[in-house]
Amino acid sequence: MKRLVLLLAAIGLAVAGCGGSNAQPKDDPGAFAVKVVDQIVHNRYSAAWNDLHPADQKVAPSAEYVQCETRSPVLSAPTTTKVLSVSSESVGIGNGSFVDSKAVHVRLGFAGGFHLVHTVHVVAANGKWTWILPPGRFRDYKADKCPIDAGSTEPPSTS
Repeated sequence: MKRLVLLLAAIGLAVAGCGGSNAQPKDDPGAFAVKVVDQIVHNRYSAAWNDLHPADQKVAPSAEYVQCETRSPVLSAPTTTKVLSVSSESVGIGNGSFVDSKAVHVRLGFAGGFHLVHTVHVVAANGKWTWILPPGRFRDYKADKCPIDAGSTEPPSTS
């Protein structure tokens, strides 16, 4: 269960509006949030990276992001996913600024009847929904290290 909580913290899906057009996308923010959660809980990190905000893509290039996230794959994906509500909230993004977001409250159902409600923040960027890295992961990627949980080992040195 601790791994699941860490996973959900890692998802921390907020979508950044740094630069570019922040016009409200026509797509449903709930559907977008569920799509990204589904990609991450099924370990489809390349697909998830494609919807990552461009500023975060620069901090975590695709190959690095996929390699790092693959080190701690999700072992138990939810069996059900349902959007409970969508509301407007301000959210902090990795660079320390705050942006308007849609807070999507998603109920995840797991085997054995366990349910968890996770809030996914999505923000308009360049006319579409994109997600951002949670602040801790942003800091790790910016420092050129893989985010790790307490049960992981440090990534091998490349020097």
